[in-house]
Amino acid sequence: MPKYIYQCLECGHAYEIRHSFEENIDTCLQINEDSECSIAAKLERIPQHINYLTKQEKKMQVGQVVNDHIESTKQEIKEYKEEMINWSPKK
Repeated sequence: MPKYIYQCLECGHAYEIRHSFEENIDTCLQINEDSECSIAAKLERIPQHINYLTKQEKKMQVGQVVNDHIESTKQEIKEYKEEMINWSPKK
């Protein structure tokens, strides 16, 4: 299900809500005794930027993430080895 962002026109609270395309959310979810919202408080859907990637861009991106993780792990292992080589028990 897609995720939509709504904002209450009365209290200004923003919500991330997952629901089907056919469903429509139109009243504030913060209505209770402590809320500033009235029962008739309306929500406004906030437009979102959708980023579409081509298949080639997705493959490159996933591969780059893996390579970055491998490199950072190699660096952590190298630092750990150096720390262990220089380790001595405390007296």
